[in-house]
Amino acid sequence: MMNLKTFFSRALLALSLLAGAASANPVYHVALDTTGTSGDGYMQIDFLPFATSDVLTATISGLDGAFTGTPSLDNVVQSGGSYTFSSDAFSEFFQSITLGGKFGFDVMFGGVPTDGGSIGLSVSLLDSVGDYLSFQAAQISLVAGEPAAIAVDPGFATVNPVPEPEDWLIVATGLVLLGAMQRRRA
Repeated sequence: MMNLKTFFSRALLALSLLAGAASANPVYHVALDTTGTSGDGYMQIDFLPFATSDVLTATISGLDGAFTGTPSLDNVVQSGGSYTFSSDAFSEFFQSITLGGKFGFDVMFGGVPTDGGSIGLSVSLLDSVGDYLSFQAAQISLVAGEPAAIAVDPGFATVNPVPEPEDWLIVATGLVLLGAMQRRRA
């Protein structure tokens, strides 16, 4: 009887961990550092499909930095402080900024291509006349069944995954269940 209880406890733990991992859409924090520059400039964020017919989304939120004016949006929907891009057409966020400081935002993707293609979100920085300071300072590409491909210009950008509260809850639940199993075993 004890072996059956142990089996079901471990099966429940494994299923809860798998369910949490399968349902999670990772969030990435993009940080841009323009402290080596000065003057007016622009931030350009593009979201593009590559050889996929799947319609997917990317949502950026938590924009932080010296933004000026109103962003120019192509195939991007603004809702509150969030901007949602769609891969069914060219999607671009173009914003004037004051160079010389730090900028950041979080991005979450609404799925990955299922037909063998990919999608990519890229962030570029431009000077006041529209010349690139860093073309694709940060880029995140997604392909089904593969980890995200992240490329950065180390002089300007970093991209890091953000742990979600659900991830911490799953880990805590797993640790509590493991502790309970060890205590019961003793």
